[in-house]
Amino acid sequence: MLSRLQFVVEGFFQSSSKLFHRVGFSPNSLTLMGFLLALAAGALYWGGLSSWEWIGAVLVLLIASFFDAVDGAMARKYGKISKFGGVLDSVLDRIGEIALYSGLLAGSLVQPWIGMWALSAALMVSYVRARVSVEGVTLKGVGIAERPERLLILIVATLFWPLSHNLLAGGVLLIAILSSITVASRVYRASIALSR
Repeated sequence: MLSRLQFVVEGFFQSSSKLFHRVGFSPNSLTLMGFLLALAAGALYWGGLSSWEWIGAVLVLLIASFFDAVDGAMARKYGKISKFGGVLDSVLDRIGEIALYSGLLAGSLVQPWIGMWALSAALMVSYVRARVSVEGVTLKGVGIAERPERLLILIVATLFWPLSHNLLAGGVLLIAILSSITVASRVYRASIALSR
């Protein structure tokens, strides 16, 4: 859903990428930095979110999300889009999400069934898009819980965690539900496109 608004913020992220480009970073290096930050957030969740871990998790997730957007913007701005870069970004994004939800589960911050549902549904959102693209159908922007939306929900839920520990579990449950709806809508859209 947020990917449909990409043109609105693309200029901001491309401008932000100038600094990283001047320093010598490549889109792939930004992808790697975002991935390492996702691993760090997973580790903070694993720790159970003490006061400093809670603040750290929110900040790390925000910065990781920023890098997640800037790497693609830099690649488009400086003509450094590559097939390997796309593969690396996709693979590390998936591993990063596995780390986040595994951390939530290991830290006992969500019930196991909620965490496993959210993780499975999140991975399936990306899998359906990748599988259908092999058949020549593009599903970017289809659904209401692509990766940016999932990260945004997780950040907000983590931010308000001190107010009520149930808010974090509720946010993860919302991710699970919206991701499942996204999977269903993508399969439906694919069935229409591929039956013509």
